[in-house]
Amino acid sequence: MQTSPSGPAGFTDTGSLDAKTGLEIERLRFTPQAEAEFQTYFIQRSLARARWATAIYLALVAVVTAINMRGSMAPLSQALQQPIYLLRLGVACPALVLILAATVIPELQRHYQWLTATAVVITGMSVMAISGIAAANNAPQFQMGDVLVVVYATLFLGLLFRAVLIVACALMLSFIGIGWYLGVSTEHLIFASSVVFATTLMSVLSALRMERLLRANFIENRLLNDIAERDGLTGLYNRRMFDNLTNRLWLQAQRAQESLQIILVDIDHFKAYNDLYGHQAGDTCIRRVASIIARAARRPFDFCARYGGEEFALVLYAPSGDDPTSLLEQIRRDVMALDIPHANADGARMLTVSIGSATAEPETKRSLAGLIQSADEALYRAKQLGRNRVLHVDSSESETPTGAFKVFAIK
Repeated sequence: MQTSPSGPAGFTDTGSLDAKTGLEIERLRFTPQAEAEFQTYFIQRSLARARWATAIYLALVAVVTAINMRGSMAPLSQALQQPIYLLRLGVACPALVLILAATVIPELQRHYQWLTATAVVITGMSVMAISGIAAANNAPQFQMGDVLVVVYATLFLGLLFRAVLIVACALMLSFIGIGWYLGVSTEHLIFASSVVFATTLMSVLSALRMERLLRANFIENRLLNDIAERDGLTGLYNRRMFDNLTNRLWLQAQRAQESLQIILVDIDHFKAYNDLYGHQAGDTCIRRVASIIARAARRPFDFCARYGGEEFALVLYAPSGDDPTSLLEQIRRDVMALDIPHANADGARMLTVSIGSATAEPETKRSLAGLIQSADEALYRAKQLGRNRVLHVDSSESETPTGAFKVFAIK
């Protein structure tokens, strides 16, 4: 739940960015995690369009087949109509039904890109085989299906550009190869290939432009979310997100019967440090301490936030280990290892932190507000005892009222 190493938006830019918005991206590459999120976003944005386009395509195939079967448009002999019906109803329609199912069934959506790309290539090849059969027998009206399947495959299914390019190349090569194999005249094949190629090129370029716009929109949304959720100085979650995420983890812990640990970290004598060294040095100090606390949130559900001015919060879901103070001590030692001079500090004359912690076990009757207050009181008590120390609350007595807790460990 922490910010990725590549930055809050999770992308690296290998091209140019617009100086004002930073969103006119020529060659954009996301980090693997952000790319996975974008693909999910991209597919979800495209599912409704793909669903309706596929349903309309299926309906059109059904109408054309019904018209052909009634004989109102029968330029081909019965012997040639049979393979056309077989390709249309036995190959194209099942592939289209599979695409339609992939837009509805969550299990299929996880494999949407390759499944849909494969199905649409099969559909396109069957349509182009039908066109080739028709063209070889002087019935060029069937060739409208080639243009339709190219536009449908490249613009309406929500395929990423790489998939679109592969599908487009496969369809173009299939069109030429099938036409040549079925004996379509060279003049007609060149003309029809030119039309299909022009349609393919325009559709591929449109798909590229569409994906670029959606990538820019995705980044913009990520940046706006980061502005709303993150502290501008440290990059950690802000207090609002701390409240939001902690509530969600509390409910999850109650359902899963897991423990939840709240850790509050406060920089000792920070006001004195700010007054002595200046606000810029104070900001640098806060960022360096924040980076240490951020490293402690190692697991997927763990997260940290800037809780106040010089105070930070670390939330651990189902913390492991028998000693709940070991991580706290590691944070305290790591801050001291920064070796930041603090002439107005007590004792060591360097920057230190005090840490208070409380854990709610699965069977506890304490509320989330009570747990946070217990951690806050533990922090207050650690500062009373001389600062530069950690203190953890024993929450085994769940009935103990907040304000009268029992100390588990003081170091």
